Amino acid sequence: MNKTLEIVALLFIFLCVTAPGNAQNRSSNLNLGLQIVQPLGDFADQYEGVPAGVAGSFSLPVRKSAIEWGIGFAWNSMGSDDRDIIARVNEDNAATQLAKGQLTVRNTSTRYIVHARFRPFNGKIQPYADVFSGLEVFKTKSNITIDDNSYTTELSENRDHLDMTFFVGWAAGVRVRVAPNIFVEGRFESINGGRVKYVDSESVEVNNDNSIDFELRESLTNRAVYQVGVAFGF
Repeated sequence: MNKTLEIVALLFIFLCVTAPGNAQNRSSNLNLGLQIVQPLGDFADQYEGVPAGVAGSFSLPVRKSAIEWGIGFAWNSMGSDDRDIIARVNEDNAATQLAKGQLTVRNTSTRYIVHARFRPFNGKIQPYADVFSGLEVFKTKSNITIDDNSYTTELSENRDHLDMTFFVGWAAGVRVRVAPNIFVEGRFESINGGRVKYVDSESVEVNNDNSIDFELRESLTNRAVYQVGVAFGF
């Protein structure tokens, strides 16, 4: 087994050094894309919905080799809730003032990523493979605004929940040059995420003091990610 692993490692190094296009100048890359997320396993059992959002990354080549490294981010919406409410504006011993308002609840996840990339070809069509890891933050924020004589004012803004976890994964993609240094790109990611707590957006209730109550779900956060976008070479 060890001998086989050594052979595979040597073959991988050989491909990195001798891959077609390596003699050409390798450039840094900026990738931007739109993505949708398919929860898997325990995550799919606990969370109902299809998160979607945006992602970006920046990669630098290692000299003229087919290996690149870089950093990236991804932001996904995990559900939102907008509803009309009757908010308490102020309260004293004399009276309680009520006003029509709107409650906005936003559930999001943000991934901060470091990656290594193998991009063997530097021509018009460029397949690649990534391995990556990073930190993911799950956050819920609520905002209450009131309508007062034809204008809107913010009554409160709160961060109601925050949790985070580490993740690892791999990705495969291909990009096609459509103009000098401009590419269209498709990408698939497989993410193994740690156990984390997040808000069940269907359980949100408003209290008399304008705070909110909700239930938490907990699960691993494994998922598949499908992304399309553009890439720029510099």
